[in-house]
Amino acid sequence: MHGNGGHRSKFGSLIGVLYIGHTSCKCLIYATRNAEVLTCHELSLEPLSPQSGWVEFEPLALWKTARVCLETAVQNLIILDINPHDIVAVGVCNQRETTVLWDRTTGEPLCNAIGWCDTRTSSVVGSILQRVRGKKNYFKSVCGLTVSTCFSAVKIRWMMENVDGVQSAMDEGRAAFGTLDSWIIWKLTGGVEAGIHVTDVTNASRTMLMNLERRVWDERLCRFFRIPCKILPEIRSCSEVYGYINDGPLSGIPIASCLGDQQAALLGQMCLSAGQANCTIDEGMFVLFNTAQEIIDSDHGLLSTVAFQLGARANVYYALEGAIAHAGSSIGWLKRTLALEPMASDAMNNSVTGLFPDGTANTQLIASFCSVVSSPVPPYVEPKTIVSSGAQRGGVIFVPAFSGYYTPYWRYKARGMMFGITLQTTPQQILYAAHEAICHQVREVLESLAKDCPTWPRLTKLTVGGDLSEQRLLVQMLSDLNGVLVERPQTSTPACLGAMLAAGLATEILSIDQFRQNCVPPIDVFSTAFNSSQRDMKFRRWKMAVDRCLNFDSVSDSDPVKLIGDGRDPDSYVRCSIPGSLFIVSSFVLIVAAQLMKQQGFA
Repeated sequence: MHGNGGHRSKFGSLIGVLYIGHTSCKCLIYATRNAEVLTCHELSLEPLSPQSGWVEFEPLALWKTARVCLETAVQNLIILDINPHDIVAVGVCNQRETTVLWDRTTGEPLCNAIGWCDTRTSSVVGSILQRVRGKKNYFKSVCGLTVSTCFSAVKIRWMMENVDGVQSAMDEGRAAFGTLDSWIIWKLTGGVEAGIHVTDVTNASRTMLMNLERRVWDERLCRFFRIPCKILPEIRSCSEVYGYINDGPLSGIPIASCLGDQQAALLGQMCLSAGQANCTIDEGMFVLFNTAQEIIDSDHGLLSTVAFQLGARANVYYALEGAIAHAGSSIGWLKRTLALEPMASDAMNNSVTGLFPDGTANTQLIASFCSVVSSPVPPYVEPKTIVSSGAQRGGVIFVPAFSGYYTPYWRYKARGMMFGITLQTTPQQILYAAHEAICHQVREVLESLAKDCPTWPRLTKLTVGGDLSEQRLLVQMLSDLNGVLVERPQTSTPACLGAMLAAGLATEILSIDQFRQNCVPPIDVFSTAFNSSQRDMKFRRWKMAVDRCLNFDSVSDSDPVKLIGDGRDPDSYVRCSIPGSLFIVSSFVLIVAAQLMKQQGFA
């Protein structure tokens, strides 16, 4: 690379964002003046599932993929005749809760990283609930989270109890813990030689180990989980310079932002004020409601979490969050397992094709040079048959609790179910039910919000993003079944946009006002076409199905089940058919009557 004498290209200052998600890793490079994506490179990630319910990643493979994405995006710039020296900062954005333990003296992982939706920790959760007498919200007043398989503390505990070498590494002071942001930043800044062991407040707030009010590791929580504080990273704000890239084409460039993906999407969609909410629909689905500086302790299944802190001395914004484990993953499962492939729609969503309503190009969606290798999520195609009248009349209800039911119930033993199937049920009706399930779960979250914030104005507008939000028909269904106005910004990567903004603020390249004026994309607006009685009727049927799903584990495999007429006692079916109390009373009456008749006979 050659210097440019201090002069920027026609695109001005650039910021790179490295995103590590659940199924893909990508690097986008933005022009800060208008948030145009100049180039991107994306590679698929392959979650491993060695056992049922396990979701894990090989940390060194994650690091290698992230490095390739970063380096290839820089090479793309050179092909476009844009000087990589124009990159002033890099931001990091990641899927949350995924847990990595590594040896800080060798740089080797102590075991595979456990993914956020992994359920192997059910036994750990069960033992914790026994210790706290079944109180799921036992820690909530401190860390904002309920006891669940998805948070990092129980994953660390499982590793300590089940993986050889982990406990000894902790005892000897060699172990380091981090969510994916900590692992990637440690590697980017030099690893064993000079790596910086940090995380930000949004990721730290998902571990069950951070004091939500003070934003420090809580010694009481660490003692409860028997996790040594010395393995934990330093907690920093979302928008500051953590360190500098140690090697490669971006050597010396500052890493200036770090956020969990859901909070980054809240920031990227400019939900900066109290009362604003966004909904990200990807593999899972998350609804975040900005509560500004107020920490609201939910009584209705929502989580209290840090929304963002844009600078070490800046105010901390909090949020209430509804977490839904399966949205896109449930539709993907139906397509893979039952071979339900929808037909292509004649009318594609403008935001998918990268056009504004007037037909002009949307440069925030179409990069000047983008490269994708083995993308795990193909561009979403509108299913024509999903809105057919037959699909809507099918009466099928699908509850996708594949790994438990999160908000608002937090029942880790719940399992998915499908209801209303007949010999006439079609694949399109099942797919339609899966899309309805996404919308009904959002309504459960919004109802919990209304109960937790009774004095706040009722939420009437929801901003959506994520891969599945590119389905116009799904977004319309979301509006119809929830009775809210839905806004969809015309950008496919709101989380990366948020990480770019945070890095721009840290390096003083951007301001909030400048971003709002020049970088906020246009929006599509969806209004409800249903009345309240139509919505409520569908929702009541959904709630009845959910109740059966939640009670899936109410009968244990060890419970005795006696079959009537099993051949061992020919009279058992008679006794079983007569209520015990009636049998006893009638027998007593017959005895008394016989005695009276006997006495009268002797008279």
